[in-house]
Amino acid sequence: MFDKVVFSAVAIGLSTSMVFAGGPIAPVIDVEPAAAPVVASAPAWTGGYIGGNVNFGKGKLKAAGDLADFLSEIEEDNGVSLGRTLAKPDGVSGALRAGYDWQMGKGVLGLGAEYNIGTYKSGLNGIFGEALEFEGGDAEVRIKNTATIFARAGYLFNDNLLAYGLVGYTRAKGEVSASVDGFSESGSETLKGTTFGVGAEYKMTASWSAYAEYAYTDFGDVSGTDGNFEAELSQVKLGANYRF
Repeated sequence: MFDKVVFSAVAIGLSTSMVFAGGPIAPVIDVEPAAAPVVASAPAWTGGYIGGNVNFGKGKLKAAGDLADFLSEIEEDNGVSLGRTLAKPDGVSGALRAGYDWQMGKGVLGLGAEYNIGTYKSGLNGIFGEALEFEGGDAEVRIKNTATIFARAGYLFNDNLLAYGLVGYTRAKGEVSASVDGFSESGSETLKGTTFGVGAEYKMTASWSAYAEYAYTDFGDVSGTDGNFEAELSQVKLGANYRF
């Protein structure tokens, strides 16, 4: 403080003396440039994304209602075990995904949609397929055109790693075709159900993330079958998203 007061006094004295000497000398003042305002950026996980995944899916077509009761009677009368799973359509497929996330502290909420471009398929299961093959026939059950809309909520363990759970609504097309002795028949029904899932997503860069996910869909009763058939689908997914 002392040196500043002395400097100021000397400066004032010099300016005053120059007035008598013929004119004032304007003091030179160094002005520091104003700092640019800091604009708060959006949290790292807030924003949209598009991506895709490779997945393995395994479904089940099961007997229910009157058909399950009929199978139970056969088991009791003949002392055999038939089970209730008629087919297990499975396979490797690909899917496209898009969505938007909102980060709130350590929490992340999001909405998204996914469309599976592949088909899961199989013949009839166990003794059902063996009996049909013995008669010279075959059958195929397929789950295709699987589309899901979902909401998810997650927790950030660090800036890059997100663990989450999801719930959604899924529609798919269920198809069946069979042939015996040159006679063939086919049919299809829309499958609708609730999807639950868990997963983890890791941000590799500001724009790219990778994820692993498990999802289970309970389609419940297959429409148009009078409650005689039920369907479900499990999927394991490995994918990547481009975030923007």
